[in-house]
Amino acid sequence: MALNDFADLLAGLPVSGAARGALAARMTAPERHYHGAGHLAVLWARHREFSEAAGLGDVATGRLIACAIAYHDAVYDAARRDNEARSAELWHADAAEAGLPEGEIDWVAGTILATADHLGYRPAPGEPDEAARLWMLDLDLTPLGEAPEAFDRNTALLREEYGHLDAAKWEAGRRAFLAGLRAWPQLYRTPVLAAAFEAAARRNIARELGGAMG
Repeated sequence: MALNDFADLLAGLPVSGAARGALAARMTAPERHYHGAGHLAVLWARHREFSEAAGLGDVATGRLIACAIAYHDAVYDAARRDNEARSAELWHADAAEAGLPEGEIDWVAGTILATADHLGYRPAPGEPDEAARLWMLDLDLTPLGEAPEAFDRNTALLREEYGHLDAAKWEAGRRAFLAGLRAWPQLYRTPVLAAAFEAAARRNIARELGGAMG
């Protein structure tokens, strides 16, 4: 995916120019090996590619998804466990400064928080825009279903971000993460993305768990 998809994503965000500039600087920082501008570009391109077929191609939903994509990894430190909460706080501050509707602010913040546990998240009864939130969570998992060479490249980029871990701790953590994913009966809860990525994601996970982790 081209980084002009990242520029397109940023251009449509309903926050101030200063906030967009600060976010761009965050996402293109040199320590952003995987969780950076390229990752956001991929998710935004996939939203635009598949959203019409999923019934989520309307402008209002696109606005919500764009904000959630753009901010979900806005704060990222592989050594911390509160990145989603801190990212949601940043979004809330930027969106409130821009005067966005409270319901929109809260929905995006809640979606960012839900990315802390993509598959464990369960919508509350009557939750608004449930399908859009599950869509965003599924989009964030689509890199699992890349072609093998792209999946391996992503793994190498993630290893760079986890450079504070020695090889044994990285391997143990990576295997535990992938084994946890493999245990779920379904990785994608939206049929369009399941059809496009589920089988390839299962193959990638099985392949990596079956061999050396590097």
